[in-house]
Amino acid sequence: MNHFLRYTSVFILFLWSFSLNAQESNCAFKLQEAEAMYETGILDSIPAMLRACINNGSFDKEELASAYKLLIKTYLFEDYEEMAELTMLKFLKKFPEYEIKPTDPVEFTYLYKSYQTVPLYSIGVILGGNYSYVRIIEPYSYGDTEDYKGEYSSGFNFQIGLQLKRYINDNIEVNLDGIYTMKQFYYEITQNNVKTVYDEYQTVLSFPLTGTYDFKLGVWSPYLRVGANFDYLLKASAYFERDDQKESDVDISGERKEYNISAVLGGGVKWNIKKGYLMLDVRYHLGFMNIVNTDTRLTQDYKWDKYGYIDDDFALNNLFVSFGFVYPFYRTRQNK
Repeated sequence: MNHFLRYTSVFILFLWSFSLNAQESNCAFKLQEAEAMYETGILDSIPAMLRACINNGSFDKEELASAYKLLIKTYLFEDYEEMAELTMLKFLKKFPEYEIKPTDPVEFTYLYKSYQTVPLYSIGVILGGNYSYVRIIEPYSYGDTEDYKGEYSSGFNFQIGLQLKRYINDNIEVNLDGIYTMKQFYYEITQNNVKTVYDEYQTVLSFPLTGTYDFKLGVWSPYLRVGANFDYLLKASAYFERDDQKESDVDISGERKEYNISAVLGGGVKWNIKKGYLMLDVRYHLGFMNIVNTDTRLTQDYKWDKYGYIDDDFALNNLFVSFGFVYPFYRTRQNK
């Protein structure tokens, strides 16, 4: 019984696949036949021949575009202007990035240009790396700050996120990103001839709200960016080393402020491709706030007693370089 059901299922699947292939082949033949009829001026039967194949999805992408264009030309030739406009609207919703070809007839081109297909909003994904730069607001030391010899250096880490864009016009966009960001920096200080090494790692959720202005240069679109960023700290950890003492993955989240705000300046370039665009994005975040929780600066005895380390007041700046892909959603409207 099980073998019978299995063979029956396979046979039904084969028949369905054969029928589907035959239907697609039949629709491709109908399109060729309809194109031949258009060339000879036999137009009345063309809409009926193509409509079923369009509605049931039997055309591939190239055939579907040809079928829509043939329908539009047929309606225009027969002075069915309303049907031509309706079909053009459907065509542009399916193919929002279509560009007029030299072989397109004047009537089709004229109707096409009476519509405007514009991106309404888009979503994208970005991935890249970042460098963190410490800006000291006020130095602190368990010794004399005049003998301060601490030095910060940049650390490299990664970020990945999602991007939501709202298009204001052809050149201006408003962007809201949600980015999972990992940051790090290094610090060395020598006090009383003793060297302390300190590495800090932060994991944050970043929410930059920015505006961009595009310069349209064919398939390439350079742009400038300005805005503000809000960071929410998920975790901060540190590595300490002094003489022969070492300690890693020390949780210092309570010694950092949970929120941070920074200005965003940047730019990049977009490369327009079908169904979206690729982009190279560069941003600099200029931290406004002291990220150190001053209430806990001296509560962690092990930091200054064991390693001779006390947090300076400092802000954190970041340079981000990202690559991304953005997929736009279009709106088609008729020019008034």
